[in-house]
Amino acid sequence: MRVILVPVADRPESKISLDTAFELAVNLEGNIVGCHVRPHRNYEMPRRGDLILDRARVAKAGDPEMNSHAAQKLFASLAERHSFRAARRARLGQTSLALWKEMAGTPSRIFAIIGPVADLAVLSRPKPKNSGPAESFLLSAVLHSAKPVLVLPQKRQVSVGRRILIAWNQSAEAAAAVSASRRLLEAADSVAILSCGAENRAGPKSSYLSEYLSHWGIRSERISTRGRDVGQEIADTARERGSDLLLMGAYSRPRLRERVFGGVTETMLFNTDLPVLMLHR
Repeated sequence: MRVILVPVADRPESKISLDTAFELAVNLEGNIVGCHVRPHRNYEMPRRGDLILDRARVAKAGDPEMNSHAAQKLFASLAERHSFRAARRARLGQTSLALWKEMAGTPSRIFAIIGPVADLAVLSRPKPKNSGPAESFLLSAVLHSAKPVLVLPQKRQVSVGRRILIAWNQSAEAAAAVSASRRLLEAADSVAILSCGAENRAGPKSSYLSEYLSHWGIRSERISTRGRDVGQEIADTARERGSDLLLMGAYSRPRLRERVFGGVTETMLFNTDLPVLMLHR
């Protein structure tokens, strides 16, 4: 994960996501791309229910120039704190760089442009009952970046990614999330694979995933639960193990109608205090 993308605004949650992103970049020998998005006067805002995009008109808040300056100042101060060098563009093979971008458009458009050319996006989870820009950015990142998205709680975490729990449901989406996050898994102190319910799908069982990880030198433990309440069982297992990151595939509306794991997507996006890394395909 050489390129870590962080949407930046002059807000406390942006400081948390930036701090975490810089710490990850140190461990993964990566670079940080901070991006401040200036919205057009009207833009598409996702509606949380079923993860469907819904049109909503919202006005720009505050002075765009002042907002941009404050966001850049926050980014520069954290880059300096973490000893990252400011750069206007990538330098061949170099790491520990902090690159700043400003773009205008809707969150969905911006993430469709810059998300695919990053390895990971880092955002904070919106506050409960927040249906404004924070939710719009989060859903746009998950649905349009085509890369893993790390969703952080609003409060600072002691660690992220040292004790990883993989929510495994034999799907191609979950497998893609694991493959895209392999560098994180290699750097973790412990990795556990959680299967909720019977492994009776056509996809690979957790034993096959464990074997795959072994090829990369990643030791893993397999755990199974009954699968009666998948979201609660994931949360309980994470708490009992002291997990500091949940890794899973993300599912939009079609998947919500197919498998119980689809219903977990929204729960883990909005209703948990656990850092969650998701990949939507």
